Amino acid sequence: KVIEAEFNDYESGMATARSKGKPVFLDFTGYGCVNCREMEGTVWADPRVSSKLKNDYVLISLYVDDKTPLKEPIVVTEAQGNEKTLRTVGAKWSYLQSHKFGANAQPFYVIIDPATGKPLSASRAYNEDIPAYIDFLKNGLETYKK
Repeated sequence: KVIEAEFNDYESGMATARSKGKPVFLDFTGYGCVNCREMEGTVWADPRVSSKLKNDYVLISLYVDDKTPLKEPIVVTEAQGNEKTLRTVGAKWSYLQSHKFGANAQPFYVIIDPATGKPLSASRAYNEDIPAYIDFLKNGLETYKK
């Protein structure tokens, strides 16, 4: 069974992680992302991985291609100084990924501290090496507990 994220919203997932005292597993994904489904179907389906994602983390999946309009457009300033108006939920998550984590490809996984929003380990992208993924999850958890 494929794991479903408890949250598809950054702010509410972060608030829950803070209240539960758990690190956040951020999954930047897309509805049309073939490699994302591949990772979920192979790596996430591994019982060791799914157990860690379910029990040790608050999982937030952010869909960068979500076309749902935002209630209010958000004006942001890009790194080059240009203003840009974000009009969809996906654009908001895509901006978060590129602005905060310097990446713009999916899948993109980052483990963060819910109190600071800072990464607890190096990020990961598409790679079906399950033992390395388990190490990634263990390292993020150990760093969080320090």
